[in-house]
Amino acid sequence: MKSGAQPFMASLIDYAGLFPPASLPLDSAIRNYAAYQVSEEAWMLGRFIIPASRLPELDAYVSLFIPERPLLCAVIGSKSKDKEEGLLTFRADLESMLSFCERHGPTVKVDVLEFPLPPLLPDQDLLETIGAETAKRGIQAFCEMTLPLNEDWERHILQTLDAMAEHNASHPSVLGFKLRTGGVTADAFPTPKQVSAALIGCRDRGIPMKFTAGLHHPIRMYREEVETQMHGFVNVFAAGMLAHTHPLTALETERILADEEPSHFSFDSAGLSWKELMITVSEIEKLRTTLLRSYGSCSFDEPREDLRALQIL
Repeated sequence: MKSGAQPFMASLIDYAGLFPPASLPLDSAIRNYAAYQVSEEAWMLGRFIIPASRLPELDAYVSLFIPERPLLCAVIGSKSKDKEEGLLTFRADLESMLSFCERHGPTVKVDVLEFPLPPLLPDQDLLETIGAETAKRGIQAFCEMTLPLNEDWERHILQTLDAMAEHNASHPSVLGFKLRTGGVTADAFPTPKQVSAALIGCRDRGIPMKFTAGLHHPIRMYREEVETQMHGFVNVFAAGMLAHTHPLTALETERILADEEPSHFSFDSAGLSWKELMITVSEIEKLRTTLLRSYGSCSFDEPREDLRALQIL
């Protein structure tokens, strides 16, 4: 392992085997996660991602884990159509999380909620409830914008981030933002320009980020299965980190996201470089801990195989 890669990859991949395109049965996905926890690359593994509605199904599998190696979960909240339904689904999801933890004690830990906001611009009352109720229980909440990926998407995402920044500035709880970076069809993938807008928007507002979907491979590349370019997780996290430390413009950040040449990205004992831009190990550690947290992937094998092929692992 190249030393700069270790802090970059540590606990980077939240395992989402239940979700497309893998769409595994729970029995297979949770047994995979338990096996990954004792694999050589366990240090790269983050949380097991599961919908709040399916938490009771995990009861039968808690015996696969021990307090010294607990089942770490990030919970996906339920969708809603408006503020009122959003408040109801949030409270129901939170109760499911708390009940699951009470049933199993130190063998489980549920400390992340990924909550899909209603398909409207965020309401401060809803954000305040999410922030306050999760923070007092030691849960980090990440809010996902669910407005369509169309010509208004960039404007809507900045309005969403403005609302989240307003909340974070006036409350002790800090809400994070979850960005969807792909899907199972080409139209689900935001462009590098759109991803750059989200990265810069969160940077300028001090909002923590996590990512989901489409990040199976380290470096951006064309993939036949979706008939488009898939974002690379090294591109995304490197672009975010370099944008914070230099600081970069949206266009400069976009160029890193769009780069499909693996040799432009290099890890060594000093840290990470993209072309002439460099970020140190200590800066990587700080940003990963505070602002650029993790990404959800339905595969833990594909990222590792690609990293080995690139001689990073």
